Amino acid sequence: MDFLHAFEDIDSDFSGEITTEELEAYCRRHNYEDRFVEKWLRLFDHDNSGTITIEEFCDTLGLVPKQEYMEKVQTNREKSEGGGIMDGVKIITEDPELSDSTKEEIVRIARQAQEQFVNERDIARHMKARLDDMFGRAWHVIVGRYQYGSFCTHETGSLFHFYVLRNAVLVWKTPDF
Repeated sequence: MDFLHAFEDIDSDFSGEITTEELEAYCRRHNYEDRFVEKWLRLFDHDNSGTITIEEFCDTLGLVPKQEYMEKVQTNREKSEGGGIMDGVKIITEDPELSDSTKEEIVRIARQAQEQFVNERDIARHMKARLDDMFGRAWHVIVGRYQYGSFCTHETGSLFHFYVLRNAVLVWKTPDF
């Protein structure tokens, strides 16, 4: 059994994360030692939350999650979030002049891109193209899972930095000269 298949087998509810209880049940099913749980948590639980996310797991092993699995996780997350486009979004920074409708459209594009692509570069490329089409040129997009730095100049009413699904997203627009 490969690592990704093992994660999917443990994450039976397709939540995108493995709880301590799910790990313990997996150990019992396969007659593994009790230390298995503590080893996995130490190895994969980067934020010491008591759960292992698919992102933490794949980052540790240098793997890319399977698209089919991520689609199931996305569907499950949307159901548990109540379906509102801004549900589950953590806003980090926003331009006070950015309209709510523009923020919602940016989040919608980010969600769609993360459903369609796994690689951050592909997500950013897709988002930039969509934002340029919808709101005019020239949008810039940075997508990342953990930490990145940035410093930018932007048009008034166009900076939005937020966390949704598995990634942090930073978008801003510069004048098209």
